[in-house]
Amino acid sequence: MTRRHVIIHYHIFKNAGTSVDHALEQAFGDRWATFEGAHAIDVQPAARLRAFLEQHEHLLAVSSHLARPPVPWTECRPIVFLRHPLDRARSVYEFVAADVTQPFHEVAREQGFRGYVEWALNDGAGGVVIRDYQTIHLSSASFRGENILRVCATDADLAEAKSRLGEFPALGLVDQYDRSLQLFERVYAPAFPGLRLPSSRLNATRPSARSLAEKVAALHDELGADLLRRFTASNEHDFALYRFAQRRFTTLCEAAGIGG
Repeated sequence: MTRRHVIIHYHIFKNAGTSVDHALEQAFGDRWATFEGAHAIDVQPAARLRAFLEQHEHLLAVSSHLARPPVPWTECRPIVFLRHPLDRARSVYEFVAADVTQPFHEVAREQGFRGYVEWALNDGAGGVVIRDYQTIHLSSASFRGENILRVCATDADLAEAKSRLGEFPALGLVDQYDRSLQLFERVYAPAFPGLRLPSSRLNATRPSARSLAEKVAALHDELGADLLRRFTASNEHDFALYRFAQRRFTTLCEAAGIGG
């Protein structure tokens, strides 16, 4: 098989992934597809995604919640979005509370945001979704232990996730969504001439005109000092990863000539 350029969207839960999927479907039509496992925590290594792409040679873009980096081969172009951990936690909570099909829906619906965060920080399983989850998703931690629900991120996982983001030609930030799409278009243009990723906001649980700083400040007040300290400690790797992603995003935008 001749290796080809393929966009791989590593869809991190509640990181604008549905909107990205829509943009890719608009851009590639039937040459875009999804790739998942047998169940919600059936995490897929790069070798399985590679086999899928080899079996579907017409595809130019794939989105997956369960595929994990690295990319299947060097000609692949990754898309991944990072999000402020606290803003992401609120989005996860609101989505789970609203959707009866989601695991632990009753916890979110009955206990409210503060109660959901307390449950997640105390629980050994389902709460991982807001405990350093972005670091876990982007590192080999996803494959460690019994299953991903029981994983705790380590300093080594953070270093691996940072290294991975540092190697990616482009990355996105949820709070800089439109600029992120511009960055992907510009950086990936040599491999995909004329690439256009239309901006739309799908599956957004909290449409808001407030800035990220305003939303985070309100969430600080909502959680209170003690619970906020616990949340921050349980997400120290994700906070560090997000700060790293912010710096790299700024550098990449400057290099690509994309203004603020």
